[in-house]
Amino acid sequence: MEDFKILEPGQRLRQMRKKLRLTQKDLSGENMSKNYISMFENGKRSINIINATYFADMINMKAKEKGVELNVTASYFVKTQNDIAREVCLEGLDKIKDNNIDKYEKYRELYKIIYISNEYELLNILAKSLKVKGKLLYRDKLYHCAITHFSKSLLYYSREDDLDGIHKCYLAMGKTYFMDGNYKTAITYYNLASLYGDEDSMLYYKALAYYKLGNYELSKSIIDKIIFKDERVLELENCISNID
Repeated sequence: MEDFKILEPGQRLRQMRKKLRLTQKDLSGENMSKNYISMFENGKRSINIINATYFADMINMKAKEKGVELNVTASYFVKTQNDIAREVCLEGLDKIKDNNIDKYEKYRELYKIIYISNEYELLNILAKSLKVKGKLLYRDKLYHCAITHFSKSLLYYSREDDLDGIHKCYLAMGKTYFMDGNYKTAITYYNLASLYGDEDSMLYYKALAYYKLGNYELSKSIIDKIIFKDERVLELENCISNID
């Protein structure tokens, strides 16, 4: 878990200083005392943008002297742990979108994001990362595990009163139960999804589930309510017609 720890501003300076093998005296100057640097690194003094800019400039200059390009910005020493945690999580979620990353790396990245977002109470990110992991588990046909993650995601979306997130979780759970062959439960979750999103968009899924249950008449009546019929709807409609 040490790798997931988000450093405080002063700890970030200490970490960079030690990586460059610099002493506190090496960073001090006419308007920056060694005592202030020590107190800042130990969390006993706050920092303003002027001092943060000084540290960024000094770190970049000292790094360049050692043949290292860092391009540290002043904001790095000003941002709170929550700010950094949010950035780390969002960068991780973007990384997962890369199709060149294998699924095991995606799972590892998600584990990190879920841990950090939970630790720093970033509920919207926690909800999203749990849903993303649920989708990966769904693709791997680990349906029970997927349901667990969608359920947890739903909990946090509900706390945030995110109606779109709630809708997508109910829909994802419906699809998962459907793929697991539990069509009646799938319909229940499609109905719940309808309460938080476009009800018309749920019609196809409900019609398909009723078709799988052998209730062709009800499936057909639902399809008849769909105004704009895409290929999948027409295909289902054709299957029912062939049965009739």
